[in-house]
Amino acid sequence: MSYISQIRALRPFDLHKDHKSGLTEEEFRTRCSGSPIWHSVDLGDLFIEGRRKNSQVLAHEMRCAALPDLRGKSVLDIGAFTGWYSFEAERRGAAHVVALDYYSWAVDWPKLTAYMAEQKAAGRIGDPHHPPAHILDDVRQPGRLVFDVTKEVLHSKVDPVLSRIEEYNPEHRFDVVFYLGVLYHSENPFSSLQKVASLTGERLIIETLGIYYPDLEHRPLWEFFADDSINRDITTWWAPTEKALIDMLKAVGFKNIDITCGADHLSAAAKSKPGQIRIWAHATR
Repeated sequence: MSYISQIRALRPFDLHKDHKSGLTEEEFRTRCSGSPIWHSVDLGDLFIEGRRKNSQVLAHEMRCAALPDLRGKSVLDIGAFTGWYSFEAERRGAAHVVALDYYSWAVDWPKLTAYMAEQKAAGRIGDPHHPPAHILDDVRQPGRLVFDVTKEVLHSKVDPVLSRIEEYNPEHRFDVVFYLGVLYHSENPFSSLQKVASLTGERLIIETLGIYYPDLEHRPLWEFFADDSINRDITTWWAPTEKALIDMLKAVGFKNIDITCGADHLSAAAKSKPGQIRIWAHATR
């Protein structure tokens, strides 16, 4: 079974399953020219492989995400970027989906790429989350192009909101919140989780970079990275052990934490030495 088939088989049902995009892959990519297709795009009759999260990566992620029944639920996707999980929630029957992002949408990616290359050539580490002002455009939102094209082609009702999570204050909590690949970029992870908890009504689904130390699995440790050694990104700052993530989630108000993917998925050889892992968890009250 192909990875695309694996992804689709995990869906209890799919509102966009029989969608006819009317596009070729070349036409879709042309419409998104200038904005990277980091995450794959599923248009029903057309599947576009993402540069970073292709179907193989997403097939694994979707198993780790272990999405609950979303029918009739309100969903908030924090750090939505190109919108894979936002549209996934909609296609699984969520009643209302908000895709929230700031940095990835406001940034002009070709300009950012040029800036980072210039900094590297000069022997400096560029900060991709705090680039020069000319790289950010809150009005045109050049980094939202792939999301917008996907939304248009799918005739989607997902609601995009340009905002930093710290400044987002909706009238009501969301039944389910996705907080995927964001925590390790937070300057203050505890404050960030407090904010996320305040937006969560029933369930938080979180994914983050983590660390594993043999014989220290039960210690609530956080590692801080002061350079760009992780993913060549100076804003990849934090990595917790599973125990540290669980304890912090409990500290911000969640009672039940279920690790759906983490150290248990490491091979025996990998468990014999310290290493980085990806941690997926569900947190409920």
